[in-house]
Amino acid sequence: MKCVFKSSLSIFLCIAFCSWAAPDAGSVVGTNKYTAEVAKFALQPVPAPGGVLLVGSSNFRKWTNAVTDLAPLPVTNRAFGGSQTSHQLMFFDQVVPPCHPGLIVWYCGSNDIKGKMDAASILGRTEEWINRVKQMDPATGVLLVSVIRAPQKHRDAQIDAVDAVNRGYEEIARKKEGVFYVDVNPALQDPKGESRVELYVSDGLHLNVEGYHQMTTLLKPAIEKVWGTKANQ
Repeated sequence: MKCVFKSSLSIFLCIAFCSWAAPDAGSVVGTNKYTAEVAKFALQPVPAPGGVLLVGSSNFRKWTNAVTDLAPLPVTNRAFGGSQTSHQLMFFDQVVPPCHPGLIVWYCGSNDIKGKMDAASILGRTEEWINRVKQMDPATGVLLVSVIRAPQKHRDAQIDAVDAVNRGYEEIARKKEGVFYVDVNPALQDPKGESRVELYVSDGLHLNVEGYHQMTTLLKPAIEKVWGTKANQ
């Protein structure tokens, strides 16, 4: 910004404006409340190339037994915070390329829905993220995991949005080579399609230990199937 100072008032106004604009400019290049959390990934051991990388939001971040539950698959978990699809794009370079994954398992979109974002924008950012994966390495597979139809989503009347995003994920997987989709909701619902509340912690959004166990019954075979396909290529 070029400022011409004609008075002390002009100086004050220019400084105030520049100070106000700086945080927004910083957010564009990836500085926000998740910056410190993501920076810690660089301090963790670098996984062997070609492994399985979990990315996304807190339902993956809180899955502390993921490596054990998915063994012997070579799993690295790089999910962070209550992230949205925009944050996955913002921190793509810090999260994905350093791990050199062969397969990325994506769980994101739930927080976008909680923030009342529309399905079209969520799906658009997801496709943008997938395109960045394919630009990095066309051989890297992506497994999209359905947004969970959690009690919180029922309570906040967001089930229609969840279903719209999941239909979109399934459609993306149909049309994009090397992209796959798995619906984990059947393991987390009763035959009537209602949430099994006993599988969630008190917030009605995040899974408890048994919830992760149930999710794994569908997620692990899906990972193994894609993994087996890639291994035979």
